[in-house]
Amino acid sequence: MWKGLWLRVGATLRRDFLAGLLVFIPVGFTILGLLWIVERLDQLVLPRVFKFLGFEGQIPFLGVITTLAAILLAGALTRSFIGRAVLRFWERVVDRIPVARSLYSILKQSTEAFIGAGPGGDSYRRVVLIEYPRKGIFTYAFVTGRVERSIEGLPAGMVMVFVPSTPNPTTGYLLLLPEADVVNTGLTVEEAFRLIISAGIASDDEPSPLSVVPSTLPAESSEAASSPDG
Repeated sequence: MWKGLWLRVGATLRRDFLAGLLVFIPVGFTILGLLWIVERLDQLVLPRVFKFLGFEGQIPFLGVITTLAAILLAGALTRSFIGRAVLRFWERVVDRIPVARSLYSILKQSTEAFIGAGPGGDSYRRVVLIEYPRKGIFTYAFVTGRVERSIEGLPAGMVMVFVPSTPNPTTGYLLLLPEADVVNTGLTVEEAFRLIISAGIASDDEPSPLSVVPSTLPAESSEAASSPDG
């Protein structure tokens, strides 16, 4: 009797503990992540201004409000004639400094790609599959542009693709591939990032667009994938 009771209690506690983990881990770490971002924003601008002016102490969250206000102000000024003129002047100055020029260009293009704005806003708008690191194995990649300059030994129509790593998609590899070797997935950038960061665990309830991919793959790849040796 007592043994059966303890077994039922143990099973109930185990189920409750696992159910609690399913809630606590995503909710808890999301809250911690948001608090970390808020703390970083709170310390980003205002404390440096206070230190420069010789003041000590700070009202909590005032730095967050100041940082967000500075971002909004920068956006509003950039959209004005004077703001665009100041930005062009800044870019001309930075363009004359070798290291700063490269750093500014990379940061600007990466920011435009991730938020979908500016000339680089369409850089990560196309999610594809490529055979990497060998034939028969496919991985997600983002088309970031075309190879406009002809390179001796390379065929025409090459595209640049970024292969992100898991679980940190900000690192990865830049590859040059013929357009014919990339397979469109139909996934949005957000869906692809969710799959990459979660190592494929996170998925939508709807059928994946990849269900139509095998019919679009080259015949050679399909045969290799279906062969017993592959």
